[in-house]
Amino acid sequence: MHTDDPAGPASRGRLRNQQVHIGAVWVSVMEPEDGHEVAFHQWYADDHFYAGGMNLPGIFAGRRWVCPREHQALRYARENSTFQPAQAGRFLHLNLFARGQVDDTAEVLGEAIARLAGEGRMYVDTIRRRHVFSRLQPYAGVVYAAPHEPGPLDIHALDHPFAGVVLEVVRTAAGQSRQALVDDLRHDVIPSRLGPAGAELCLVCLDADLPEAVSRKTARVPSAYGDAADERISLLWFVHDDPREDWEERFAPHRDALDDRGLGYLEFASPFVPTVPGTDRHVDDLGER
Repeated sequence: MHTDDPAGPASRGRLRNQQVHIGAVWVSVMEPEDGHEVAFHQWYADDHFYAGGMNLPGIFAGRRWVCPREHQALRYARENSTFQPAQAGRFLHLNLFARGQVDDTAEVLGEAIARLAGEGRMYVDTIRRRHVFSRLQPYAGVVYAAPHEPGPLDIHALDHPFAGVVLEVVRTAAGQSRQALVDDLRHDVIPSRLGPAGAELCLVCLDADLPEAVSRKTARVPSAYGDAADERISLLWFVHDDPREDWEERFAPHRDALDDRGLGYLEFASPFVPTVPGTDRHVDDLGER
């Protein structure tokens, strides 16, 4: 197992020289109101994914995911956490921001949202939804399952045809350091779990309040969870198969593994599968909240 310190150009596998790097990850879990699922999905897929994201400078990758009913049944949400009820947040949107351009991109993102709202393209009253967890998270690194073998890099995570992703939100335990938790996750916990989880790679992201350039123009993104932003870490586990397969053996043990180490605890975990652009696949299988 290895974290994200690339070697020279003659290195084998994923330890080769890497010139493009992730600076931050947009992690957004969203929940349309019952009856608005199709409209929300189509608006986001056909317009907002591009106009509010992919065509902005500094954003170089993006992908959308859903959590169908059978996947929702596998979710874990710690009691009294931000993520109650556990079934909320059936859509996950991810974007990768280039290192060195995050601040400039955030400024442009805020301007784009304001412009789209002015054009009547945010549909806040007709396509009703809420942000369960929408964050622009500084990137803390990647752990590969097999770094010496060929395979996708972290920058390929949203372009490679992964069959699923598991989002885990980890919170620092009282009296502990988030940096110590990050180090423990990257060097011990994640490497020991990548194999059993059958994941190709895991991205590690630091929760953070939305940049002021974005938040001042996106008033409908709540800040209710901002008081703990400096305590949370998001883990994105990318898998080649349906993440619900063997969930109890692969991902359910993560909660106890974190509890045993004492540096942090699992606040939320959920599997997602990718949407298929241009289709409503999975949307009819989301169920009602």
